[in-house]
Amino acid sequence: MDMNQLFYHHQMAVIAADRARRAGEAPAGFDLPNHYARRINQFREKRGLEPDFVGYSSAHARRPVAVIKTDSGAIALDIA
Repeated sequence: MDMNQLFYHHQMAVIAADRARRAGEAPAGFDLPNHYARRINQFREKRGLEPDFVGYSSAHARRPVAVIKTDSGAIALDIA
């Protein structure tokens, strides 16, 4: 699967998780958005790129999270 396919599937998984949450459905037993975020980072690592893709997981679908990169790492801010 190429990077565009991974991004597409990640976005579709985020949308599905958000729709399920809005409909009041129980969260899935498997966090598909996080699975694709991990696969995107693995894809990047294999090609010598920084594995710094910060994707949304089902848990993050509830509200947006801003990420600020610093020299010592990344800081997640809850902006809801």
